[in-house]
This record gives sequence, structure tokens and C-alpha cells, in this order.
Amino acid sequence: MIALAKGIAHKVVVPGKGFSLIVATVAAGVSRAALIILPCLLLLIDSASASSLSVSKTPFQGYFDFTTCVHYALVHSEVIKKNRLEIQLRSIAIKDDHSEFFPTLNITTNYYISRSSDSDTSRFYWNIVGSQFNPLGALIKIKSDRTLVDIAKETHFQKIGEQVAVIAKLFYSIQILEKSIKIRKQVLALTQDKVNYGESKNEQGTMDPIQVRTWNNNLRSARLKLKELDEDRENQILQLKALMGYPPDFHLPLDTRDAANQVLGGFNGQFITFADVQGGNLTLKIAAKREQLQSNLVTAAYVALVPRPVLTVEALDNQVDRTNGFNFSAGLQYTLWDGFRRIREIKRQKIIAEQLKLDRNDLSQDLYTRFNRLRSGLELSGEREALVREQGKLQELNEEKALDDYKAGAITYDQYVDSRIHKVLAHLDSVNGPKERVVNLIDLATMAGGLNKYNARLAY
Repeated sequence: MIALAKGIAHKVVVPGKGFSLIVATVAAGVSRAALIILPCLLLLIDSASASSLSVSKTPFQGYFDFTTCVHYALVHSEVIKKNRLEIQLRSIAIKDDHSEFFPTLNITTNYYISRSSDSDTSRFYWNIVGSQFNPLGALIKIKSDRTLVDIAKETHFQKIGEQVAVIAKLFYSIQILEKSIKIRKQVLALTQDKVNYGESKNEQGTMDPIQVRTWNNNLRSARLKLKELDEDRENQILQLKALMGYPPDFHLPLDTRDAANQVLGGFNGQFITFADVQGGNLTLKIAAKREQLQSNLVTAAYVALVPRPVLTVEALDNQVDRTNGFNFSAGLQYTLWDGFRRIREIKRQKIIAEQLKLDRNDLSQDLYTRFNRLRSGLELSGEREALVREQGKLQELNEEKALDDYKAGAITYDQYVDSRIHKVLAHLDSVNGPKERVVNLIDLATMAGGLNKYNARLAY
């Protein structure tokens, strides 16, 4: 602040913009209009300079809800990027297969520096040979590589679904931890109040010192539990950042309000049947595509029995007793004897196809077992939630009764505080109660095709 002639100069720092303004306000005769215009001027300067200044320390301003976390991960997650590149590699292989429709031409040229004295032919010789090519084999390769591209796409979507499921569980778990931390702080405050009461009574000589020491130890335990919850929350946020591809040193401002609804988007597992799981499960789709690919390989083993065409173009200029020019020939090449290797290859590919079919059947049975387990888990978790809610209501009634008894002098203050602590801990149980059900719903939605199939906000 610098004093001027009959006025005061104020240094106004624009937050995060890297510069400051010196604003002089004349103490005498300053108009109200100037005081109104001044904030508007600062806002205009702030907005005009925003585009030319560096970005803030956090990649995004605002809050990351579940949808934003997923969309961020789709762009920055290393796992998803890797699978996206796999699709590109498979697509390039299809272009290589198209080139096999035409023969690969190899040209051989020779210039004879020294020839026999009686030779009057040209010193230059060239020969073009079309290497073995198989149009039928090329068709099968194209079909097979297209199937591989489909497998890569389904695998990509499967990885996304798995990644989204893990993000969903972490996101919901973080909300549970945030609520648990708030409740544990209440427990800590009530325990501290109880210790203060005990120490006051101990000073008056009406409280057993061992009892006060026990309460102090309970206070330390409450602080430790709160610290463990806070550390667990930070670790889970770090895991979430790693899955999202988010910079680990940046703050991640999460909006976990109503996390279960954010994650599930109204998904109700009671309406999912095993037919829905079979129709949408990506692992089953990949297994079916692998069977299709193997069927192409069986066909390719049969095609190996078909003769292969050969093309040749050769110069005649340097050959004795030949007319100048070139010859063009087309023919077939066939392997007469290979020890029945091609026959065994057909049998081998058929056996592999049978193995893949059995693997898909085993996978379907395993999915059915998991589906039944999840559905049973949903029913049991619903009953557990109802039990926990009822226990919470009972603890509230006990706390009300304890308050009346304390007012009536029937119980001591520490006993009343104990009833309040029990009520808060019952509330903590009710917060953790739905976790098993929500996790089962996430697994069930992922099994049936992914959360994005049922949560419209996750469209990608």
C-alpha cells in the first residue's frame, strides 16, 4: 500500500494470472460510479487474459463424477490405449492379405561382361518370375484376419468393461470411506467428550483412574481408526488415478455424491436373466469368434491340397538359336509327396476346433455358476441391509431412552455417551451395508455386457 497525494494506492493481485494491478483511489472526492466500474474492469481484464495464460495445476477445474472419470480413462488409460493399437495392427494385416491376390514379381537381370567369341547374342538378360500365389488362400486369410480384427475389437471392449468395473468399485468405495471418515470423527468427538468427563470426575476423586485410563486408550484407538480410514481413502484415490491415467501428483476433485446411482444408472439385477448374460457377455463373444477363426484354418488346411499357379516371363535375346523377344508361361505347382503332412494338418486343425468348442461350453457353464452366485448374493445382501437398518433404528431408540434416563438420573453421563456412540457406529454399519449389493450389481452388469450397456451416461 503506497500513499499518494491525498489518496491511497492499492495493489490488486489477480489470482493465478501472474500479474498485479496498481489501483489508485483518491480519498477525497471519489465517486460511487468509479467504485462500481472498478470491479467490472477487473473482471474484463481477468477474462481477456485467461486464454493467453498457462493452465492451472490441475488438468480440469470442477469435480470429477463417475462419468467424467470413465471418459477421462478412455482417453488417457494406458491399458485402453494398448488395446486400441492392437486393433490398428490387425487392420494393417488385412491390407497385406489383399496383396496376395496377385503374384509377387521377382526380376533377375544379368549383364555378361565376357562372352564366348562365337556368341553373337545380347549381353543383357532378364527374367521375371511370379512367385507362388494362392487366391483361395488369400481369401481365407482375409476372412481370418477380419475375424482377428473383430476379436481385437471385442477384447478392446472387454478391457474397457473391466476397467470401468474397477473404476466403479473404487469410486463407490471412496464414497463409503468419505462417509465413514465423517462418522468416525463423530465417534472421536464423543469419545473425547467421555474422556473429558472422566478426567473431571477423577480430579474430584469420584472416578476410578483405571477407568479413565481405559477411556483414554479407547480415544487413541478411535484416532488410529480414523487415520487408517483416511490413509485407505488416499490409497484408493491413487489407484483410481492410475486406472484413469490421471497424473498422480495432481489433486483429483471427486464428486462422489450418490455414487451408487452414478455407477449403476438405475440398473436392476433382478430383471437380468442368464439369456441376457449369454447374449451380451464379451468373453463368450470372443470365444465364438475364435471358433469362427479356427473354422477358417480348417478350410485353409483343405486349400493346401489345391495346386498353386506359377507365372514366368523370360528374355530370349541372349539365348543361342532363339528368336529375339520374350516368353510368357503360366502353370501349376503341386506337391506330390510330403509324407501326408497336409492330411495330418487337416486333422490337427479339426481337433483344435473341437477343443475350442469344449472351451466355450465350459466358459458358459462357469458363467452360469457365477450368475447364480451373484443373484443369490443380491438376495442375501438385501436381507443384510434390512437387518442393519433395523439395528440402526433400535440404536436410535436406545439413545432416546438413554437420554431420558440420564435426565431422570438413572444413568451417568458416560453411559449416555456410550449410547450415542453405539448409535453412530450403527449408522456406520448402515453406510457399509449396501456395499456388497452394489459390488454384486457391478459384477453382474459387467458380466452381461458392461456397465455402459445399462448406464446411458457412459456412452462411448
